[in-house]
Amino acid sequence: MQSVLAEIFTFPLALIELATAAIGFSTGAFARAASSTEAQTAAFAIAFLAGVSEMLGQSVILVVNRVALYRFLASLAFTGVSYVITALIWGLSVFAAAPLTHVGMLGPEDIAAVTGVAALAFAPRLFGVFSIAPYFGAALGNFLEVWSMALVIFGLRVGLELPLSAAVFCGGAGWLVSYGLRSFVGHALAAPLGRLRVLVSGSPLDRTPQQIIDDLMRRLTDETKS
Repeated sequence: MQSVLAEIFTFPLALIELATAAIGFSTGAFARAASSTEAQTAAFAIAFLAGVSEMLGQSVILVVNRVALYRFLASLAFTGVSYVITALIWGLSVFAAAPLTHVGMLGPEDIAAVTGVAALAFAPRLFGVFSIAPYFGAALGNFLEVWSMALVIFGLRVGLELPLSAAVFCGGAGWLVSYGLRSFVGHALAAPLGRLRVLVSGSPLDRTPQQIIDDLMRRLTDETKS
């Protein structure tokens, strides 16, 4: 019982340590993500929390709309799970692209390593909560995307010991597949996904940071006049 409680309390500290190391391009962090089951679990937890962070930035919409607490928590979980799925797709795409390089095919035993590296590369997106900021929020989101891309390439290089050219190709190809799939699904299933977001959160959550700020200012002005 004591060991279980100790793990519960130490796990958040381990997450912080691993995420901080990954953000700083730590060779050790990505080597652990490629070889340790515990680190891979922590990496996917980091990807989940990255989604939660982004949703927290958007959650001002939910607060303004006074949605129920359970909807608020469901929205955080929904976005967190979507980030985990994205990390999995990115990792599996990297795995599938490997045979196109001179490195050859990665073995089935490497799937966990590749997906762990991809998930850990989501660490910079823990700052996604700040993407709500007007004027520079969108630029910050793009910067975090590039940062994650660089970490995937770095992780493949040091964690799986791929040559730099193969790491760049596989990491880039994985990102393209992941982005393309997200775009395709987003367009092909726009209506049902929109209804699902509304069902979960009570709001479409499709506004830009500047639109959110404008809506808040409009509400404040209307309340002041009334």
